Amino acid sequence: MPIVRWDRVPVEFHYLRDAVEGCGETRVSQYDRNAGRHLSFFDTATGLQLELIRAAKEEVESRGDRLPMEQWCISFASPQPSVRNAVWYIQGMLLLFDQLDTQQAEQADQVANDE
Repeated sequence: MPIVRWDRVPVEFHYLRDAVEGCGETRVSQYDRNAGRHLSFFDTATGLQLELIRAAKEEVESRGDRLPMEQWCISFASPQPSVRNAVWYIQGMLLLFDQLDTQQAEQADQVANDE
């Protein structure tokens, strides 16, 4: 069963479906007692999930859809739970894109420092 009612999402953003459905809840982190901290989505993501995120991010960037997605999420003040749910998951994916950028920048800094 899909986690988002895609009929509530603008059709031009439906290409995010594989990433959203493949990753599920990405904004709520679990506390790991052994690590003594909350785990980010990237701490527990599978290789397939990472690939889905990267592919979706590349598609958003190539289409120039980031701003339209953000505007849709902000402007959609709907009382319908199914719309609020769709916005939640789309925003979650956008946050993952930002985290991926941060993670890649940190890795690049680490490589530069190691050299």
